[in-house]
Amino acid sequence: MRNSNIKKIIIGGDQGGFELKNALKDHLINQGYNVMDVDPDYPDLFQDVACKVAKGVQSKEYDRGIAICGTGMGVSIICNKHRGVYAALCESVYQARRAKQVNNTNVLCLGGFIIGAEMGRVMADAWLEAEHMQDLSPEVAEIVEKEFDQLVEFEKTIY
Repeated sequence: MRNSNIKKIIIGGDQGGFELKNALKDHLINQGYNVMDVDPDYPDLFQDVACKVAKGVQSKEYDRGIAICGTGMGVSIICNKHRGVYAALCESVYQARRAKQVNNTNVLCLGGFIIGAEMGRVMADAWLEAEHMQDLSPEVAEIVEKEFDQLVEFEKTIY
């Protein structure tokens, strides 16, 4: 089920993530999302993919981003170097959903060597359909909200 709050998604994949990126892009377009592919014809280096995706989300031109490399680790590290970008490397549907519910991530990082196309589609759907604080008990929601506010404040001290 498409999340109507999300209009634009930016996506990219290096050589190890290019095939998964293309499968996810087609899936998201079929669901009605406006998808910007940072490397439509040939895979960029993971550093370039991550920077393009992160900058697109950082600028708020895109609501969310998906960055894919072989393991997902490289793009995750690079994306998280950008202020206001909260990237999560996920390897399960549960992690993808919780990455948004609890950590309020705006970039999903995946490993093309680890995640197959069908699992990637299910994970992306779970992440995109989730909302921050959704389905959390009031007690947990209070803790999560405080932690996220502290993260934003901490981020101000390092940038």
